[in-house]
Amino acid sequence: MSRRLGIPAAVAAAALAAATLVAPAARAAYCPCYTASSAYNDRGCAIEAVPGANPSVAEWNAIFDQIARGPSAWGDAGPPVRDLGQGCGRPEAPREVPASFPCELLKAIAMQESGWQQFCAPDRPMDQQGQSSRTIISFDCGYGVSQITSGMREGESPAFDPRRVAADPIYNAATGAHILAAKWRATRCVGDRQPAVIEHWYSAVWAYNGLSYVNNPNNPNFDPGRGVYDPAIGGAAPYQERVFGRLEHTGERWARTAVAYPNPGEIGGDRAPAELSDPRCASPTDCTRTRPLHVSRCAGARGDGGAGGGGGEGAGGWDGSGGWNGAGGADDPWDDGPSVGEAPATTGSGRSEAPTWHEEDEVDRDRASTSVGLYGRCTCDVPGGGAPAGATPWLALGAAALMAAWRRLPGRRRTD
Repeated sequence: MSRRLGIPAAVAAAALAAATLVAPAARAAYCPCYTASSAYNDRGCAIEAVPGANPSVAEWNAIFDQIARGPSAWGDAGPPVRDLGQGCGRPEAPREVPASFPCELLKAIAMQESGWQQFCAPDRPMDQQGQSSRTIISFDCGYGVSQITSGMREGESPAFDPRRVAADPIYNAATGAHILAAKWRATRCVGDRQPAVIEHWYSAVWAYNGLSYVNNPNNPNFDPGRGVYDPAIGGAAPYQERVFGRLEHTGERWARTAVAYPNPGEIGGDRAPAELSDPRCASPTDCTRTRPLHVSRCAGARGDGGAGGGGGEGAGGWDGSGGWNGAGGADDPWDDGPSVGEAPATTGSGRSEAPTWHEEDEVDRDRASTSVGLYGRCTCDVPGGGAPAGATPWLALGAAALMAAWRRLPGRRRTD
């Protein structure tokens, strides 16, 4: 093959050697622990990491299913949560209902934030390497599975217990729901604002990472022809699209849901969306095809307090008039099959701006970092997100070896 392409065997051999240099023996883990006592803790992380073993996939599913039912289900295992607003007059009149959440959404957010890790054996910073499994803490003080940052720094007084956030996976997951509920209250209506409808959380999920223009889907930094985000492929996408993509590409950790997306024309070019109609688009950039809305499968995650509905493949959809139609979802054009839920390849974005809301809603007032959760950093730190850590020097070395072999070929005329 090399001679047919006009590449001498010596160069082909050099290329093979260069490829061997590039290929890492194993993909490095990613487990930061910028604990309070670390010499590398320069963001004021106030809570010391706690030793612990990470729950299994089955245990995580049970945790998120419990948290989805709200504080009435978790009791003192999590912080209190105010009621949620439900209804935007389309057709339901606005009212307050006890907080509950789509379990699928909680699972997807936690997968985006931490890969379902509360504890792991630290691989950074240097003074934490080699320690036993303990709380995962990002460089900007994001703690545990939900990457709780607000309230976890020195001098802050949150409406939850920071030590339990670090130590207890259930409490951490419940605190993530506590913050997500604040984002729901702080953002405008999507559709008729039904907490049981997964797609109606679009703006709240955007706000979970910061209502900033960096997460606007119309930001020209994003490919206008991109489809549904697949974490196994990566690529640039707003935070909320990453989360929604993980609802569809779950790595077989939980049942997939091919959610619908808002019309980007309604979102506009601001740092936060106005009121949105029911999302119906088949992808973030394709509204020529449509999808139904999806009511969460979780029992207790229905706005009327009823049993959990369907949603996802071969299940029902919200009919847009306050009812469950028991159909839809079967003609899913995006059935790509399961994919490995690895961290995305991204240069990161920030939670640098936050909306104005009530003081009791835990607001990230000083998020000026370039982190998107635990995995929202450069590809050198992201498992599965492009070239592994340290790959760039190996690539350069391989290219140099290839060029040197080419220059040594007999009879080659110099052109450089």
